[in-house]
Amino acid sequence: MRLRLQLMGPIRVTDARGQDVTPRGRKARGLLALLGTAPGLRMARAQLQDRLWSDSAPAQGSASLRQSLHELRLALDAALVGGDGWVGLDPALLSVDLRPVPGVGGVTAEFAEGLEIDDPEFEDWLRDMRLSLEDRPSVTDLLLVLEEARGESPQARLLADVVLQEAAARAAVLIPARVVQGPAMGTGLRISASCLGQPGNGGLMMLVLRDMTSGEQLWAQHYPLSPVLRGLRQTGGTVALTMIQAALQVAGQVAVYPLQGVFSFSRTRLLGADQRLRQAEGALPTALRAFLRYTLIIERQTPDPVAALEEAESLCRLAREAAPADPVALAMSALMQSWRGNVSGALELARLACRVSPGHDLAHLALSQALSDAGRDSDALTALLRSDAGPMALLGQASWRMRLALVHLRLGRLAEAEAAAGAALAHAPDCRPALRILAALRHHRGDEAGAADALAALRRIEPDFSLHLMASPDYPVTTLRRAGLLGITRSGL
Repeated sequence: MRLRLQLMGPIRVTDARGQDVTPRGRKARGLLALLGTAPGLRMARAQLQDRLWSDSAPAQGSASLRQSLHELRLALDAALVGGDGWVGLDPALLSVDLRPVPGVGGVTAEFAEGLEIDDPEFEDWLRDMRLSLEDRPSVTDLLLVLEEARGESPQARLLADVVLQEAAARAAVLIPARVVQGPAMGTGLRISASCLGQPGNGGLMMLVLRDMTSGEQLWAQHYPLSPVLRGLRQTGGTVALTMIQAALQVAGQVAVYPLQGVFSFSRTRLLGADQRLRQAEGALPTALRAFLRYTLIIERQTPDPVAALEEAESLCRLAREAAPADPVALAMSALMQSWRGNVSGALELARLACRVSPGHDLAHLALSQALSDAGRDSDALTALLRSDAGPMALLGQASWRMRLALVHLRLGRLAEAEAAAGAALAHAPDCRPALRILAALRHHRGDEAGAADALAALRRIEPDFSLHLMASPDYPVTTLRRAGLLGITRSGL
């Protein structure tokens, strides 16, 4: 049976039918207030006894705690759980609601309103909790609430905590969201990690994401501990992407960054993303607006590329003024320098972005581009491969696969380049660069039918396309031209 615990206003427990099953005892309701705001919804029995029966003798306090827990169990049934020395609420059977509710005269009701327990320790805790909730984030902010990591040993708990903290920090920047620990209210995700066993001995880490409001489980996955320990950033990137995707499910009216639009190749989606980002403040949304203009410019999807370039460079300056060490702002500035042909400037900015945030996906994408510009193609491939597990790279697979295709082309690895371009097209069917590469490489190896298919798709999404245009020096196929792979422009296909 699914239960809902409402803690703003008078404490109230309702079942799936909406019937009130709140325990009548004040101490039982005090237990609900304590457990409902505890990390992981669980507390030590000794701590509960100290909070509610601090004036009682130990034996009497223990007996009183057992009596109140019995009353609570009658109300909650299986939703009240316990173990060796601890008591808790099962989040799979009970959801905690800390959303604000209107009180008398329209004023927001206070936490545990009307609950009076004559114990100094509880009174101090209740006062502090009410003050902390007065300073809580606005309900318009999306939250990532991290529960206390669990594990069978300190080392296992530390590993789970590292993964949670790493992933949440990376996801929060890109959603955007606030990362909090402990009691929180609003819209967002509640995230837990538990480790069973030890690395090397078949140990597993389980991660669970739940909707804060409904308690609904949105995602759960287990990972073998040994690979996690060997690749913390890769695991963190994957978990961060999952947090971003789950956040989109619960966002409702909360504004989130349109990352899928930013990394698309569709003019409509790019311009739509620009309109949404225009309403946000800060270095990241400003730098993302520069990135989508960069795409519009290189893909011939803006009627005035000179003005678009000036706008992109202006946005880069604004982003760096807002946050001089932001890796996305630095990476975008590096890409703009690459477009301008300033190889040394692009390398300097990209390297700085990588020093500020080692392994950052967009920073290494920009570094790969700058190294290609410098003729260091093997180094460009190494830099790119260091970025392909980050959340931005996972969201923008088409862009990262296209960069990989171009690096392979420069290295003369035509089969690998064709495979990477095919992967980019699978992620983004409107990816024009992928279709150009596929058309050229298929023709080069004698696959006329495959080349014709790629050209037909290109003509559908690029109305002014022609083989004559593709052969012109201003058309964006520089890497294919340098590699002598534009024979298709003379094919008549």
